[in-house]
This record gives sequence, C-alpha cells and structure tokens, in this order.
Amino acid sequence: MTTHFSRTGRLTGLALRRDRFKILIWILLLAGLMVGVAYKFTDIFGTQHEIAAIKDTLKSPAMVALLGAFKFTNNPSTAQIFSTEMVVFMAIAQIIMNIMLGIHATRGEEDQDITELVRSRAVGQLAPLSAAALELVIVNAIIAVIYGAGLGLSGMHGITTAGNWAVGIGLATVSLVFGLLGLVAAQLADHSASATGLTYGLFGLAYIVRMITDVQNPDYTWWSPLGWVEKISPYYHLNWLPIALSLITAIILFVLAASINLRRDLNAGALATRPGRRTASGFLRGPASLLWRREHNVIIGWIIGIAVLGMTYGSIYNTVGDMLKTNPTMQQVFGANVLHEANHAMLVNFTSTLVVLMAAVAAIPGIQLVYKLYSDETNGWLESLYARPLSRTRLFFSYVITGLLSSLVTFIGAISSLIFVGNATLDHPKDGLTMFEFWQSIWGQLPAILVFIGIAATIIGWWPRIRSLNWLYLGLGFITIYMGGMLKLPKWAQHLSPLGWMNKVPTHDVEWANFCWMLALSLALILLGWWGYRQRDLHMS
Repeated sequence: MTTHFSRTGRLTGLALRRDRFKILIWILLLAGLMVGVAYKFTDIFGTQHEIAAIKDTLKSPAMVALLGAFKFTNNPSTAQIFSTEMVVFMAIAQIIMNIMLGIHATRGEEDQDITELVRSRAVGQLAPLSAAALELVIVNAIIAVIYGAGLGLSGMHGITTAGNWAVGIGLATVSLVFGLLGLVAAQLADHSASATGLTYGLFGLAYIVRMITDVQNPDYTWWSPLGWVEKISPYYHLNWLPIALSLITAIILFVLAASINLRRDLNAGALATRPGRRTASGFLRGPASLLWRREHNVIIGWIIGIAVLGMTYGSIYNTVGDMLKTNPTMQQVFGANVLHEANHAMLVNFTSTLVVLMAAVAAIPGIQLVYKLYSDETNGWLESLYARPLSRTRLFFSYVITGLLSSLVTFIGAISSLIFVGNATLDHPKDGLTMFEFWQSIWGQLPAILVFIGIAATIIGWWPRIRSLNWLYLGLGFITIYMGGMLKLPKWAQHLSPLGWMNKVPTHDVEWANFCWMLALSLALILLGWWGYRQRDLHMS
C-alpha cells in the first residue's frame, strides 16, 4: 500500500513551488484582510454605544442571511461582533482558494497530460492526489497560524487566545473540507471545468442550506458544512466539535477520492460521459458556436446556479420586511401606509446590497470565458482552428462576446429571480419592489460587469500572464463595497473598483453620466485587447 504514495513528499514540494505565486497572493489577501480588519475593529466598535448600534442590525434576518446566525452576550465584546461579521465571509473566500488550488493540482494537471508524464516515472499512483491534499493542508495551516497570531496581536477587546486559534483552525478545517470535496469531484469528472462546476454546485448548495436554516432555525445549520464555522462561536462558549467534525469529514473525503482514483483510468472520470453525435451539427460552423458547444454546460450551470441563489435570497423578503407582522401597535399608531413605506425601504436597502453581490458573481463566468482564449491557446487547441482561414479578430471577439452575453444573462437572471420571487413571497404586495426599481437594479451595476470583462480582454491581448490580478481586483472591489459600510471604509476606498463607481441601486437612482463613460471605457478596453491580441505572439504548446 505504501508504494501507492511513493514520492508524495517530492511532488508536494514541486506543487508548492509551482503554485508559489498564487499561494502568496491568497495568503496576503486573506491574512491581510482578516488581521487588518481586526486591528481596525477596536476603533470602529470599541465602545458599548458603537456595539449597541450594530448589535440589533446583526440580528436582523437580512444580516443573518448574509453573515450567519451567531450568539453573543447581552453586552457583546468587540471580538464577538468581529467574529459575527467576518467568520462566514472569510470562510467563503478561503473555500474558493481551496477549490481553485485543489482542482488545478489534480484534474487541471491531468488535462494537460502532466500527470501522465509524472506517473511514467517511479511515482505511486496516489502520489499526485496525496501531494495535492498535502498542499492544501500546508497552505491552510500557514493561514491558520497567521490568523491566530495576528488576532492575538491586534489588541481587540474581548479576544482570547483559545478563541483566536479556534478562528484560524476552524476556518482552515472547514475550508479544507471543500478543497478535498474538489479532489473528489476531480476523480468523478472528466475535465477540470466539469469538476469545478460540480464542486461549486455543491458549495452553493451548502451556502443556500446555511442561509435558509440560519434565518428559519439555526439549530438546523448543522446540516451545512459551511454552517459549522458559525458553531465554533470562538468568543462565546467556545465549541471545538465543529473543528473535529470538519477534520473527520476531510479524512473521509480524501479516502473517497483515493479509492476512486485507484479504480478509474488516467485522463478519464469515474462518471461516464455521454457519447457525442456521429456527425457534427451544422451549427458548428464557427469559433463562437464551437466555444458554446464546449462550454454550454458551464454557462448554463452559472445561469441556473446564480438564479437559484437569487431565488433563495428572495424567499426571505417576507422575513426582512416584517415590521407590520411584528409591530401591530406601530400600525395603529403610525398607520399602515407609513409602515408599508418603511418595509419597502428595508427591502430596497437589502436588495441594493445583493445587487453588488450578484454583479460581482455574474462577472466571473464572463471573465472565465475570455481567459479560455489564452488557456486554449497554450494547450494547443487553437492550432487546428488557425490552420483554417480564420482571423484573430473573429476568434478574439467570439470569446469576448460569448463571455459578455454569459455574464449579462447571468446577472439579469439573478436580479429577476431575486426580485420577482421576493415580491411573490410578501404578505403585503405594497412592500415589494416596483418594475422601475427592478430595471434600476439591472442598469445600475451592468457597466461594472462590462468593465471587468474589458479588463480581462485587455490582459489577454497584452499581458496574459498577469490575468490573476483581475480576480484580485474583483475580489478587493467586492470587499470594499460589500463590507465598506460595516468597516467604515473611506469613500475613496469604495470608489477604487468599478462596483463602486455607480450609485447603489435601487436605493439611489442610476447615474447615467457614469453609465455612459463606463460603457465607453469597457468598449475601449475590449478594443485595446483586440489590438494587442493581433500584435502579440501566440503561445502554442
């Protein structure tokens, strides 16, 4: 049995060296955000008056859906407020890191025939998989140590040594669960895109279960692995059970991935794929239709997945706008019309936060499709296309336009499902959002999505090796907008990203002047990328 793991240590070292820049960027981003916010939190919520101002807000259904249902004392400390605001959010970011690293180290390497080359040497069959798992363990352990030490040095009111390390270890173990889930998906699927889609689908399901149970009955949040991180409760009745449960689950997932790996063929998934047609469809007459044929499952998965997320958030509209149900006395004192307006305002504010979330997520499939142009180029898949009378211009815009349309349909579908399902759940239809506010929600963040895709096009045209910076820019922009109010970030920080260049809608009206110049900027970026793609050398394998 030990021969199956032969040379695992050597492969782990090579994996860490291969991904060193990605790992460094992730560590700087995650650790910098966690520790930086901890240092700032005492200034933001250092007094009982400041804590009291945010305590009731964190208990509202809207914030519970976004951040989780945490328990704290009647007079909570700064550390308790910090864990309530940060733990679930940081878990999501760290899980994304684990999924990306895990699938790239397994199915991604296999797709590029690197695993076949490695396995041709005196290497155990399970060594590549074990090296990927060990890489995730090491990276998460480093981040956990930085979290624990950084929180201890932050001087935040209410912190404890045990609580600090519970935050670091808890985030590491819960994130590792989803990273190893990605390794299982890499054994089941026959391509990295399918493995990624399957893993994110399961992650999205865990998020939805966590959100619904947190709002309805937090006792049932145990059914979601993502919800386990809430149950640690680091600064209020510390509970180590979720960490132990995460470790056990991680071990089970690794054993499952290893057992599947031993039984499947190299470069094949355990799940059989449906055979293709005997003859090609007449639809496959150009690069755009070919791209759609290859990526349509991923595109449809994003559209449906984000729409389901929107529906899930919409399903709690009636819980968010519950002033009429919970305050019958207020209805008698102020009148029904006033309370309808108050409930409507609450829903509008809740929606304006979700619009930013939906815009940031909807930009992802578009950016991915634009980046496929470079990955297909380096994998050698474009050689057969360029052997035909096909111009670079046509191929470039086939990828870019497909990416644009995918992101736009994903975003519009998400906002539609959010608002229409939300309005349908309301006991009082007057509280719901109007069609004008629906269109405001769409137009308000549409230019931001286009700018991010324009940046991706420019990078692919000129400097494809720095394409990770666009993901970093998207993530930082989302953080500054999504959490800027709670962290009391300055306005200029929230305006660093395209997500902050427009007014928050539908709370405010669309700034049409900004809309127009952002639209022009996105077009200019796409044309700049096209010009660069026509000029630069192609990186064929």
